[in-house]
Amino acid sequence: MADISNTHGKPRIALLHWQLDVAWSLLEVHLSDLDDSAYLWEPAPGAWTVRPRPDGRWVADRPMTDLSVHPEPARTIGWLTWRLGSWWAETSERCFGTEAAAVPGDHRPWGDWPGDGEATLDWLRSVRATWCRGLSSLDDTDLDSTARAEWLQRGTRPFGYVAAWVNTELTRYAAEIGLLTSLHQAATDPWHRPRNGRRPGPGWHRYTA
Repeated sequence: MADISNTHGKPRIALLHWQLDVAWSLLEVHLSDLDDSAYLWEPAPGAWTVRPRPDGRWVADRPMTDLSVHPEPARTIGWLTWRLGSWWAETSERCFGTEAAAVPGDHRPWGDWPGDGEATLDWLRSVRATWCRGLSSLDDTDLDSTARAEWLQRGTRPFGYVAAWVNTELTRYAAEIGLLTSLHQAATDPWHRPRNGRRPGPGWHRYTA
């Protein structure tokens, strides 16, 4: 995690790094032990997910620009990781430029879903590293400037708001993914699922079908 005890004159930048690292550590905990089937497990009928196309690309059920569905249906972990990675990469590009935000091996604008859990985690790590490099290149005065945030609310908010927004979104997605991992485990592993909705007592596993 970022060391906020030695900030080199950039205490607010260091605090944002620290907050991001905390949220990121939660996301890694939830994703690190998942198998590929967990990414595509649908928690409810009609859940948004990511699907393979004949050309090998994995695409999301809804384009990011389509805001016509309210409320949004349930989402799979695969969909959530795609949305987080795509949105974060897009935000990096808007703030730091196309070259700075490029993800190695990915030549699409903000990326399709990589196609499996290991590749997804590598992709998210690359997006995070890109963002952290850009953030580390700034100082606290940049947080008060709108120069990198002209695209946000017509330039009425400084870049510090964007950086705080990234941390908030990362925390949100970590929480949603954490809940889905628990639901997936409960739905697919009988050793973790009480029968008839009752709390299991001693030896309950002997009676689990």
